[in-house]
Amino acid sequence: MQSCDVLTNRNKLVELKIAGRYRMIPVWATELSFEVRPGQKFDARAWKYWKPVLLLLNEVAKKEKLKINWVRIHSHFGHQGDVPHAMGWWDHEIKAMFLCHFDKETMLHEVGHALSSGYHGDPWAKQAARLYLKYLNGKEQKEAMVQLARYLSGRRIYKALYGEKAPKTPEIKSLWKGLDPKQ
Repeated sequence: MQSCDVLTNRNKLVELKIAGRYRMIPVWATELSFEVRPGQKFDARAWKYWKPVLLLLNEVAKKEKLKINWVRIHSHFGHQGDVPHAMGWWDHEIKAMFLCHFDKETMLHEVGHALSSGYHGDPWAKQAARLYLKYLNGKEQKEAMVQLARYLSGRRIYKALYGEKAPKTPEIKSLWKGLDPKQ
């Protein structure tokens, strides 16, 4: 019974001043090796979607010895079209990650940028593939490797790893499109 109480308390939202603004953030997010900065109109119901991604990012940052100062996350419940910005990006200068999509592939894609030159060239593709193979399993891993092939450098890595041409990459759709926060 006590472990359930501890888990509940770690999911409890607390008000903290983050980057000059007061935000509601779960206790577990305050225990990460980087600061989590929810976007200005962040919906607290989105924390459940972000938790597995941010916990994995914390693990990856430690294992890969990656310094991340902070991570900005978004929520876009009720959005009907495509989100009008990138799903994620890495800023080498301030060592910060911006994530819109709450999937592990996008997060590891950005870690690949952090561990390489930053562009979608061969060094990035090698890092991204290594990260996908190390931290993802099953369907998630397979889908991430197919998404890697969206880039020329990724297609080369895919062919080298699997000995065959990568399948056609499906169109990327926003994870937020039509997502019901009550699910």
